[in-house]
Amino acid sequence: MEPVVLHQAGPLPIKTTVRWPSSNLVTVAMSGSARAQNPNTMVAVDITISSEKIGTMQIFANQAQVHLALPDAFIATQGGFGEFPLTLTAANSNTITDENDIFTVALIY
Repeated sequence: MEPVVLHQAGPLPIKTTVRWPSSNLVTVAMSGSARAQNPNTMVAVDITISSEKIGTMQIFANQAQVHLALPDAFIATQGGFGEFPLTLTAANSNTITDENDIFTVALIY
């Protein structure tokens, strides 16, 4: 099963609650986009579940102010059954998002 638990436009941060489906390994898949405030710098978005950072999507931005698709991230993590907070945040001050950036998170189990 591959339920999408988040599909939302920016800006970041984005916060929601997810129902964790298993006590076994679950793959968290995420995608999104962002732009750089300055050229020749890294653009990055962190994902946190239950106050623990589990992964980052990132790409090097050669140009500033150009929306870039971030490489999809697939993170295997273990949790327990229940509801937990999920947060997407800019990983650095160079990362800018707005309503033109769409973020998706799915749990694959």
